[in-house]
Amino acid sequence: MEQELISITEANYTGGYSIELKFKDSSIKTINFETYLLKSALPKINKYLDKGKFKKFMIIDGNLNWNNNDLSFPLEALYTGKIL
Repeated sequence: MEQELISITEANYTGGYSIELKFKDSSIKTINFETYLLKSALPKINKYLDKGKFKKFMIIDGNLNWNNNDLSFPLEALYTGKIL
């Protein structure tokens, strides 16, 4: 039997820099991206400290995505909650 691929089915902004993710296997994780954004020296990433930009995420092909892959994370990292 093939292992089911991880994918995000729903993402909801929960305040600050946190997003609640619901996965295909029904698991739910809330991830706070603030530390990651603050540690980055890259303008391409830390521009998402602007909450207006941060809130404009989408789910594309089962993954969390900002501005056409301007900011994205490996699905496994999101699933385990270890984005740093």
